Amino acid sequence: MSHLKKALVLAGVTAIFIIDLAIYWNQHLWYRQQRTEEVDKKIRILEKANTFYSLNDLVYYELGKAYFDQGIQTLEEDYGVGTYYLQKSTQNFEHSLRLNPTSRFCHFYYAQSLFYMSYLDPSLNENFYEMYKKAALLAGHNSQIFYEVGKVFLSQWPKLSEENKKFTIDTLKKIISGADRTKLRTIMNIWEMSIKDYQIMQEILPEDTQIYRMYAEFLGEKSLSLEERQKALAKAEYLEFEKAKSDYKSGENELMYLRVRKASKYFRSCLNRLEKINFFQSLTASKPIQPSEFNQLKKQACLKLAKCHLNEGGELNDVEAVLRTYLELEESTASVGELESYLRRLTLIGTKLEDSLDNLERLSFHILLFFNQSRYGDIINVGNLLQKSYIIVPEAMKDDYLEVLQVVGDSYQKLDALYDAAHFYNTALDVNPENLNALLNLRLCYERMNKEEEIQNINDRIENLLTPRQIGLNNYLINKGRRFSQRMNLDDRKITLRLHFKNTSEEVIPLIAVFFNGRVVWEDYLVNETISIPLEPKIGENLIMVSPVNSSIHISDIKFETE
Repeated sequence: MSHLKKALVLAGVTAIFIIDLAIYWNQHLWYRQQRTEEVDKKIRILEKANTFYSLNDLVYYELGKAYFDQGIQTLEEDYGVGTYYLQKSTQNFEHSLRLNPTSRFCHFYYAQSLFYMSYLDPSLNENFYEMYKKAALLAGHNSQIFYEVGKVFLSQWPKLSEENKKFTIDTLKKIISGADRTKLRTIMNIWEMSIKDYQIMQEILPEDTQIYRMYAEFLGEKSLSLEERQKALAKAEYLEFEKAKSDYKSGENELMYLRVRKASKYFRSCLNRLEKINFFQSLTASKPIQPSEFNQLKKQACLKLAKCHLNEGGELNDVEAVLRTYLELEESTASVGELESYLRRLTLIGTKLEDSLDNLERLSFHILLFFNQSRYGDIINVGNLLQKSYIIVPEAMKDDYLEVLQVVGDSYQKLDALYDAAHFYNTALDVNPENLNALLNLRLCYERMNKEEEIQNINDRIENLLTPRQIGLNNYLINKGRRFSQRMNLDDRKITLRLHFKNTSEEVIPLIAVFFNGRVVWEDYLVNETISIPLEPKIGENLIMVSPVNSSIHISDIKFETE
């Protein structure tokens, strides 16, 4: 009996050794095929691995992939052989899944194989959609499988059931990201070729500023629906506005805990986001951003940003530009008074306007605070002191000195002291004869004083400073996606701008966007070679930008007429 036990133990050990050896060689050959690039050789190695041990799902999986690759490569040369390889591919994937039903990659490649087989033989009626869905459900965080499955389903959209259409939308939502332009571009190309249903794309795209802008760019480049493009841009800008509001609130929260530096970053981010808004909503039916709310947010962010900087010990001239933007938007004299009091507490300005006489840079800002509070008498007193003083103005301070003279003139004009106002405007023009603001205000004084000869003289001087009514551009080429800029010196009269183009492309109707001082004022397909746009310019420099969206174009000249 003891001999029998020894024999059984020996047989068991031998069997275990043989099984281990078979598994070892199976694994060894599996690793070996990974270093092999030739498909035929890879298949021979894997088939040999199965002769040693036939329960390794990875071997069948690699065999399925190898036969799939060989089938795809062979189809064009020999249809029958290619089909045979694809059948072998599906058989090996099926075997692998019987051994390991949870392999997401095997489900995916099995679905790929069935997908190709369905094209070769529609009678097979294999449900590759279910295999794709299983692969996606097993994928977890593997976005590449989601992406590949989403592409296939989107390309088959007309054939999908309602359940699979919903699955497609949910799958694509998970992987679409503005950070990966290539993937998003591919999905949009498939959508254009397979569906071109704007409602479907609206369901697929997540609410993301960058993605909406990319979608709008795609619609423009492909000369698709202009309405949908402008709606996408309006949505993008609305989301940008909401983020700007969120940044502002975050800045206020940081201020509550006296984290001034962090608060400053949020207020700066808020202003940067507002700068990206060109108001494409003006071209659509919806108006989600109210201009009053936009201006209020920009105004408060400017004020809070300036205060953050000053509270950290910053100088007034570091934030003067931001505060001037604030003052342009602020209509409340009480609020301007609060700002003045705040600056006085920090000893950045004096109690009286006269306290700033020794510093023209500070005086030019201080006098603006007084003007916005309608404190014209105080400003006039400073003007009289300037007249009585002998001042040598350094070249670097000329602009500040000019501003002071103009504000004194404006204050006299507010009080109907026209001769005194004209005197200060003329003094400003002695410093800079080409100061457009001073010339326009001086003309207004002369008009109210009925001085026809002086008015004519001023008109001639103003006309010489303004941009000519026609700017020849010699068919300047503006490449697709680029922007052409033209600065124009204008007065306060309304104008009708006429842009003349030359279209060299007969295949594509150009889509052109026109911006004026940062706002979009026209966007459409160029049916005629001339477009006319009514505009309300600001006094001084105005900026026109022209951007062709879908094709390059030549601009021949710019003309404008005043009302």
